[in-house]
Amino acid sequence: MSEATRPGPRRSRKAGGDAGMTMIELLVAMFIFLVLSTILLTGVMAVRGATTAAEELNGINEQARVATERMTRELRQAERIRSVVFPASPGGDFEMTFEVDFNDNGTVDEFSADPEVLTYRYTAAAQRLTLTANDESGTAVTRPILADDVTAFDLAFASSLWQYDQNRDGTTTWQEIDSQAGNADGVLDDPELAKIDVVTLTITLMDGPRTQTYQTTTGLRNRAQN
Repeated sequence: MSEATRPGPRRSRKAGGDAGMTMIELLVAMFIFLVLSTILLTGVMAVRGATTAAEELNGINEQARVATERMTRELRQAERIRSVVFPASPGGDFEMTFEVDFNDNGTVDEFSADPEVLTYRYTAAAQRLTLTANDESGTAVTRPILADDVTAFDLAFASSLWQYDQNRDGTTTWQEIDSQAGNADGVLDDPELAKIDVVTLTITLMDGPRTQTYQTTTGLRNRAQN
């Protein structure tokens, strides 16, 4: 056989540029895609969780703002606090009734279109804060102020009569008034209520897993001095 007809070496059919992906390369690509997808999904879930938490907090803030603004506005105009019912145990039901001369006619109207005797009541079992007042016919009407998720409600009563501040801490509590200028019976009743002109309101709300406490202090500007 001559040199001209002798077969030469065979060339491989797989040229470097035409080769397909091997199984290992495919698995590596799938792994990288999975990692990137996981990172992206985690980021999306984190943003969604932060957004939900912000919405819950905004909801709590708005509810608390409406409730506290209403109560402080009415207390600021109050002529006097008529009665207070403290909870039988910490965190229990709380009730306060006060008088407001909204129409400035010099008389507190028990029955009117704009009631002037108001009772705020916290019901612990239902976690509700309500307002009760008589309508023009004398029927007691109760409306929700905070319909639910009120996990705690508290009212603290004080006086601007600093001469009765026994412990000199800058606050004259109703207990100090009771022991020095009241009837010393350990109950917040008429002799002490006549001298109460500062009320501190504390509300704790829960929305989803979030709990927030709000506190405000207001003075009874229209209270008759005693």
